[in-house]
Amino acid sequence: MKRNALLIGGFVLAAIAIAIAAVFWLSGQDLFGQQVKARVYYEGNVSGLSVGAPVTFRGVSVGQVTEIGIEVDPSTLETSIPVSLKLQPSAVRYSNEDKAPPLDIPSLVQRGLRARLTSQSVVTGQKAIELDFIPESPARLHGPPGTLEIPTVAERFGALIDQVADLPLRDTVNDLRSAVADFRSTMQSVQRTLDGTQEVLSSTAKEITATGVQSRQTLEAATRAIQQVQASTAASLEAVTRLADTSRQTVVEAQPDLQRTLAGAREASESARLALDRIADVAAPGAPLRNDLDTAMRDLAQAARGLRSLTELLEEKPNAVIFGNPRE
Repeated sequence: MKRNALLIGGFVLAAIAIAIAAVFWLSGQDLFGQQVKARVYYEGNVSGLSVGAPVTFRGVSVGQVTEIGIEVDPSTLETSIPVSLKLQPSAVRYSNEDKAPPLDIPSLVQRGLRARLTSQSVVTGQKAIELDFIPESPARLHGPPGTLEIPTVAERFGALIDQVADLPLRDTVNDLRSAVADFRSTMQSVQRTLDGTQEVLSSTAKEITATGVQSRQTLEAATRAIQQVQASTAASLEAVTRLADTSRQTVVEAQPDLQRTLAGAREASESARLALDRIADVAAPGAPLRNDLDTAMRDLAQAARGLRSLTELLEEKPNAVIFGNPRE
């Protein structure tokens, strides 16, 4: 009986120990490792940051947030929000050492270790703390001397959010509403114009349809006329072809006569040329025949003058033929 009780008690104790170890393991705490507590101070809004939020270094979890508080300066009423962190040195190892060295927060701060708020989820708005080395940023410390404090830097989009917050959103929204109203009225005018245009297009389409019917009828009539012209042209072309064939046959048949006629014309032309040459020789100045012709022409002219004188005498004295012409 006692043995069973001891076994049950041992089993319960082992289960409790396993549960405690699981809780610490799931919470990211190291039961046997040394943990370092540090603190960061924020002057702005830390909405979305809660206890248990992870602390990461370039995406690697190195601790978690253990406490978030508020500190107020009674003289100036300046408020800051201290956030306590619990860091695990076992998460950091140097390349030349096997064991995890103790975290020297002041030395790391001097070398540029800074903390900033980052968003875990855009939907839920939860935030975490990210550690990184930013040597060019100033180290502003708010805690009392002796506190392991890590300086903070602004969020990546903090300046952009501040600029958006300073924008005149109300005036911008009003301007946007008026612009939307103007756009709506413009679209209504465009719709009315489109309706009128649609009516005009409908009537125009009807007219175009009627014009298309008339054009089709005109095209059919023109097609028939063209067919008739083609038929007439074909007949005329056939007649012209027959005439050309007949003319060619006639020319072929008359070719011997034409050749003989051309030969006779050529001979007549040669004879005429020879006659013209002879006439030219006769009519040339100094030619004997021409001198004889000139003498004959002078004699004829003199005989004509004597005949004219005789005619005049007979007209005046018809009896001159019998009695003669007495000289005066």
